[in-house]
Amino acid sequence: MKKTILVDDEYFARKGLLGLIPWEKYGYEIVGEAEDGEEALELIERLVPDLVITDIRMPVIDGLELIQTIRERGDKSTKFIIISGYGDFKYAQQAVRFGVQDYLLKPIDEIELTDTLQRIAESSKPTWAEAGDRLIHSSLFERLLSGQLDDTGISEAARMLGLSKDKPMRYFTLELNDAPTMLTEADRLERLEMAKEAAGSVLARRSPGKEPFLYARSSSEIGFLALETGTESAINLAEELLRAISKKIEGEVRIYVGATSPELTLVRNSYLTALEAMAYKYALEARRITLYEETKDVVLQLRDIDTSLFSGLMESLELNDKETMALHVDQMFEAFKEHRFTPESITSSISRCVHGITRIIQTMQGSENTIVNLKPIMQWQHEPRTLQGVKRLFIDFLSECSGYISELRCSKGKGDIGKIKLYIENHYNENMSLKSISKRFYMNPVYLGQLFKKTYGVYFNEFLLHIRIDEAKKQLRQTNKRVYEIAANVGFGNADYFVSQFEKVEGKTPTEYKNAMIAKA
Repeated sequence: MKKTILVDDEYFARKGLLGLIPWEKYGYEIVGEAEDGEEALELIERLVPDLVITDIRMPVIDGLELIQTIRERGDKSTKFIIISGYGDFKYAQQAVRFGVQDYLLKPIDEIELTDTLQRIAESSKPTWAEAGDRLIHSSLFERLLSGQLDDTGISEAARMLGLSKDKPMRYFTLELNDAPTMLTEADRLERLEMAKEAAGSVLARRSPGKEPFLYARSSSEIGFLALETGTESAINLAEELLRAISKKIEGEVRIYVGATSPELTLVRNSYLTALEAMAYKYALEARRITLYEETKDVVLQLRDIDTSLFSGLMESLELNDKETMALHVDQMFEAFKEHRFTPESITSSISRCVHGITRIIQTMQGSENTIVNLKPIMQWQHEPRTLQGVKRLFIDFLSECSGYISELRCSKGKGDIGKIKLYIENHYNENMSLKSISKRFYMNPVYLGQLFKKTYGVYFNEFLLHIRIDEAKKQLRQTNKRVYEIAANVGFGNADYFVSQFEKVEGKTPTEYKNAMIAKA
């Protein structure tokens, strides 16, 4: 058995790695765990392991410092596997110098780990050289795009990356949109690799004998540099890439092409303009390929959705009116395109709606944490989505919330309608309307009116009117108050209106009612 030590400052990461595979089956025994490089140094000296699997980023002493210290102490036999993420390319060259066996990306893939362990166990030639080259290339490409290379570095980048130093080039960004919401990080990385493989095949066919370099800027974005041979050629290449990648992965692919850079020294500008073109993805939603020069005359606007549209959407959602709600959503997303909202404005508009809906749920004493689609719509901007992809997420969220609010209202309304009736009977002499009552009891006025009629067989206004008239009749019988005084006592601000309503209910005016009562005495 080969003695193995696991080093990671995250407890659950270590335990997850420990349980990932049957270690003994592959000839390995976990003899120790450490949560930082300092603790690992002591374990390595005491246990003399055959293999150390370590994270790069740790407190006290990081993974590379750990490996360097072990090598400087004369230990050349202990093998190391580095665990890290895409953001740590800058450590690649240093890791190569230390003779690391392999470099595994988080989250760790079971098959990839077992393959590495088997290669080490069989003492076969390590493949780190190839992996190291890829990491060095990525680090060099990043520095090229950031403008950090001097003339010597640019010449080296041209040689290692197979680029022409003196010919015009364009930067292409391949953006993988609308990934299924349930994908794990491992699934996203696999999706990225499939897209890279498809794109690499296209580029290799166009430049036989030359291995293309593709840069993974994130788990949903791939970039590369291509020789500038004309706008039409750039579009043709982008179209071929779209066809190839779309056959391999689920979701929508969008391609953004930067301005032409006359030489490799100035290629940063092409990179930056490609990123600028991405800001127009919603304003130019119909385009799957966007060249930077096509965006120059397009003016994006910082604005918010129309207030009446927002109010209408909230009301239709409260009423669970799915047809009207869908109509408002269509209008909202059409406005995003028509008025060319900036991505930030779209984010703000959707957030406004989401927060408005969660406030309704909270007001009705519900919990927004029960909404499954809340997290995806709140985090939609964290990974690329087309406008249609965002719209689908938004509709799923609205539909779930609408149903939930309807359930809350149904359960709440059954208990509150009796309280509302009692409140009316006790406060009939105050300024009161269906709208004010619904606001007091946190209910939609239209729904309250429907519920009141269904429960008591009369409409709210009719119920209130009869209570007021009955009390007015009582005061006409028992007091000598004038008509205008009684009108004010029972909630009518206008005496003439009181008289007309009294006559409507009783068929006679208050004075006629009182005179008839006196005549009978």
